[in-house]
Amino acid sequence: MPDLINKLSTYAALVGVIGAIGGGFYAWGEFNTRLDAIEKKKFIVNQTVDLSPVREEIKELNEKINDRVNTLGASQDEDYQELTSIHNKDYLELIDTQAADYNELQDTIRALAADIESLKANIAINGKAIEFNGIKIEEAVARSENPLAN
Repeated sequence: MPDLINKLSTYAALVGVIGAIGGGFYAWGEFNTRLDAIEKKKFIVNQTVDLSPVREEIKELNEKINDRVNTLGASQDEDYQELTSIHNKDYLELIDTQAADYNELQDTIRALAADIESLKANIAINGKAIEFNGIKIEEAVARSENPLAN
């Protein structure tokens, strides 16, 4: 009898597992069917949004900004004309000053370039003199170390 109960419980467990697996496949198939139906369905949105209050606020703000700009512009036109005349005089003077400074700078650069070339030549001459003196020192050291040379 205990053997019969073990076999029945094994079969019951097997039927339960098969039922659970089958139920899972059934749920998965239903889910895919519903998902396909949703994917194929076309949605039409007929909702409109009333933006007229926002447009009115934007229009009022634009009018306020334009009024403010016009008010500021009228007062600045007078200042602008006065500053322009002063600025033009200063600008011409600045151009003349900069042209003179530019010519002076070019002359200085040319003089520096000539000085640099002269220094390069002097450096080359000094380099050869140092090399010559190094050779002379080596000869003197060699002579002083040689007892037969004296």
